Amino acid sequence: MQAGPSGPPSPGLTGPPSAGPYGPPSARPTGPPSSRPKGPPRSSASSSLSSGEDMDEGAFEKLSEQNVVRQAEIDRREKVVKLREVKNSKRNNVILLLLLVVVFGGIALIPFSQGDISNNPHEFSQEIDILHRNDPSHQAAWEEQDFELMSQKIWDGNDEFSGSFEHPLNIPGIPIDIAGVTTIPVDVRLVSYRQDGANTGFKLGLFPKTCDDMSGQTIESLPDRYKYGSITPMIIGQVVTVSFEVPAGKYCLVFQYDTPPEISGFRATIDAEVTPHWNQPICAPLAAICFILAIFAGIGAHKAGKEWKKVAQPDSPDKKSTEEEVLEQAEDERGTMSETVETSENEEEVLEYSTPSEQPEPTSQIDEPVQATAPVVAEEQAPAQPVYTDEELRALGWSDQQIEWQRQSEQMQ
Repeated sequence: MQAGPSGPPSPGLTGPPSAGPYGPPSARPTGPPSSRPKGPPRSSASSSLSSGEDMDEGAFEKLSEQNVVRQAEIDRREKVVKLREVKNSKRNNVILLLLLVVVFGGIALIPFSQGDISNNPHEFSQEIDILHRNDPSHQAAWEEQDFELMSQKIWDGNDEFSGSFEHPLNIPGIPIDIAGVTTIPVDVRLVSYRQDGANTGFKLGLFPKTCDDMSGQTIESLPDRYKYGSITPMIIGQVVTVSFEVPAGKYCLVFQYDTPPEISGFRATIDAEVTPHWNQPICAPLAAICFILAIFAGIGAHKAGKEWKKVAQPDSPDKKSTEEEVLEQAEDERGTMSETVETSENEEEVLEYSTPSEQPEPTSQIDEPVQATAPVVAEEQAPAQPVYTDEELRALGWSDQQIEWQRQSEQMQ
């Protein structure tokens, strides 16, 4: 026979269990996963990355701006060199054209005369002295200087047949007879030294051939444009000018008194000087053309100089009025103020965006054994945690069961 219990039974469980399970199984997560490789970046990482990206973008933009400025400066210098060459070339063209104007104008005005009426070697000489001086074997013969003077004369003092002369004349130019265009003015200045008291009326003709080929022809047979006759007597020692306008070519100038001297001798009775203005029809149009071209070249050179100055000296713009300067200054200040306001607004937006991300995540740093304090921490920091939708939690790697537990815990709270 076995012995029974020696006393009352030991005290059993008095009441419900001391610590029952709280909520769903502890294995479910109480917040977003501690490591979210697919979720939004942490505050520190995002802030450092965003600041690095901003620094990289700012440095890149600054370097890009420097490259643009450097390339613009290189292009400007190349353009300055080209514009300087164009400007110098056009200025040289203007100078060259002006020099041609001066040269052609000077040639057109220079008289190319033949003969000399400024001196009469026979004025104070007797007839016998003149005869002796024309005799090479006489002691009073002409000296070398006298022969040079005599060779320049167009007069009747070269031989004893006084009262007329013949002089070959070669007029250069365009051999086309266009009145006023290709025709050449010829001026003949005459001085009479006649002392016999006879009539000094004269005839003057330009034969369009050489003096050797005009035998048998008279001045009366010439056309009116090639001859001139004066009934009015010439005054002794006074210059008389006769003008012709003929085409270029070879001519023979012939002078005759209406009443030839009765006494022949070496004493000169007529002296002449011929000036064919062949240079005027040739050089005057060239000078006019060069002058017109110089005007247009000067306008082009002025424009080229302004373009060069605009590119080569950008820091010295044209002067502006006081009103324009005040308006530009006001616009600059207004633009600076607007930029400052935009910068401050951007800084505030950046601070607002970065503030939530800087807060630590409580669920990743709370240990599991301390479950009693977990609800308090969750309640204190709940407003700072963002609310995730089901799609966002699935994107973060949550399963449907975990999402359901999370929704239940949110409803209980």
